Amino acid sequence: MVQIMGDYGFIKCDEVQDQDLYFKVSWFRGEPPHAGDVVSFEVKNFGGNLQAHYPRRADDESVGRDGNWPIRSDHLLDWAYLGYLPNVLSELKALARDERWEFKNAPRDPNRPFPILLSYLLHTFQRLVLEGKKVAVSESAGMAAFNTGLVDPRYEPIYALFARSEPREGDPRKAPWELDGFCIAGEGAEGQKLVRYFNPLPVQAHYFDQPAHLLYDTRSGKPELDWEHIVIERIDRYPKVFLEDNWPPNFEAKDVSQLDYASRKQYFAQLGRAIKDDNRTYRRIMNRVKDAVDLCIKRVSWNFKTAVPQYYPREESLQLLLPLCLVSDEQVDLALTVERTESGNYLGHTVLPLDWAYKNARLICRPDSDWLEPKEILEESSEEES
Repeated sequence: MVQIMGDYGFIKCDEVQDQDLYFKVSWFRGEPPHAGDVVSFEVKNFGGNLQAHYPRRADDESVGRDGNWPIRSDHLLDWAYLGYLPNVLSELKALARDERWEFKNAPRDPNRPFPILLSYLLHTFQRLVLEGKKVAVSESAGMAAFNTGLVDPRYEPIYALFARSEPREGDPRKAPWELDGFCIAGEGAEGQKLVRYFNPLPVQAHYFDQPAHLLYDTRSGKPELDWEHIVIERIDRYPKVFLEDNWPPNFEAKDVSQLDYASRKQYFAQLGRAIKDDNRTYRRIMNRVKDAVDLCIKRVSWNFKTAVPQYYPREESLQLLLPLCLVSDEQVDLALTVERTESGNYLGHTVLPLDWAYKNARLICRPDSDWLEPKEILEESSEEES
C-alpha cells in the first residue's frame, strides 16, 4: 500500500514488517500512484535503508504484465549483448567528440579500456530505465534504441541501436537484445533504421529540474557534515600520508596492500572505531577536514566552477562535488559530496575518491573544472563501483 508525501512516499510491504520502503514518485513506470494503491517493485538496500525501485501499479496493464515493457534489468550488460567490449567502446569513442576516457594510470585492463566511457554508458542506461520508457522499442521491427547523451564533432546526438538477439551456440547469456551499432539519425544503415522505426527519436537522460542546484550558493555558508559517515565509516578513502599524521594511539598499523578485500574492510572498520574512541584523534581529523572545507568555500566564492555537479547513482540524486585538500593546499585528495536541502542549507554526505567522483560528474556533462581532470587522476578500485 502506498502513502504519498509530495514528490516522494512510502510503501508498506508484508515481507518487510519493521520498515516502510521509501520511493520517489518519479521512479514509477506508467501511471503515477495514488494513496492506497497496490504496487509491485524491487527492493534495494542502501546502508540498511530499504528503497522500492522500479515500482509500478499492480493494475497497470500497460507496463510489464503483457510483456510489452522492454526493460527487464537496469544493467545494460544483462539487457543486451554488446559484443567484444574493447571494440564497442573504441567504436563509440571514435564517433563521439574527442574526449579523454581514461585516467592518469591507464591502461589498466586491456579487456576493458576507456573505463570512464564504460561507466558512463552503463549508468546512462540505468538512468534511462529509471526515468521510464526512454529506451524506445519497436516490437514490429524487433529493434530498440536509446540516446547515449554523447554527440559527434557536429554536436549531432549519438544513438545506440539494438536488434532482438538470436540464440548463440554455447553462450549461456539470455540477454533479449544485442547491439546493432552506434549511429547518427539518418546517416548510414543504422541511422536510417533509427529514423524508419522510431518516432519520436529517443531523448537523452535528464538529471535536474532546477538549474540553480548546479551551483553552490555561498550565501548559505558552509555545509554541515555527517561526521560519523565521512570520517569513521569512510576512513579507508583518506590518503595514506594523512592517516599516518593522524593515527590513533595503540592501534597497530598494517600494510593493507597485502590484505584481501574482506580483511581490508575489517581492518579499516577497526581503525574507524579506534579513531572514534580517541576524542583527540577524532577532533584532529575533524578540524583538518573543516580547514579543507573552509578553503574550498573560498575557492567556490572565487570561481563558481569549483563546485562540480554530479549524479550519484547509488542515491539517484543530484549533488555537488567540492575539492578537499587534506595533505597540502595545492593537492586535492578527495571530493566531498554535498546536497542542497529544502531549507537552503547544504548537507555533506560522504567523501569520494577522485576517479569515482569524475565518473559520476561525467554523467551530467564533461566537467569544466580546474581540479577534476582525468589526466591528473589515478584510477582506484572501489567496492561500490563493482
